[in-house]
Amino acid sequence: MKEHQTLEASLDDATVAYILEARKHFEDLRHVSAQVAGLLVLAAAGSKSAGPYHPMLESAELLFQEAAEAIQCLRATPRARRHHYHLRQAAAALEQALSAAHRSPEIDPVLMPLRAAYAQLERVSNELPGFEMVAFEQGCCGKRS
Repeated sequence: MKEHQTLEASLDDATVAYILEARKHFEDLRHVSAQVAGLLVLAAAGSKSAGPYHPMLESAELLFQEAAEAIQCLRATPRARRHHYHLRQAAAALEQALSAAHRSPEIDPVLMPLRAAYAQLERVSNELPGFEMVAFEQGCCGKRS
């Protein structure tokens, strides 16, 4: 807790402004990754509708395009450079996952870049405050003791 308070105290106004602007785009990328993961679940369950023309894929693509464009326009402060780097890497991996989802009904070509995107989003969440990831172990599907 003390480390988090020290981190927040060390943020300058420009970095706080960056955080406030970047948070929406981070959430959009998380949402896109969840939509793509949902399509993979449908495909794994044998759903015929989980192909490249599913409306959820189109919705994810539109949200992704808005977020990716906005991320490119963000002005990262020196304190936010690593954060911005990982945010751009997450967007690039999601772009690959979406592209693969449009090309093929196969799961692996989509899953590999989707996992990479998720890993980058986790790195984003560790760089600055306000970018929390949902821990699956604490959700409905997590391990029970």
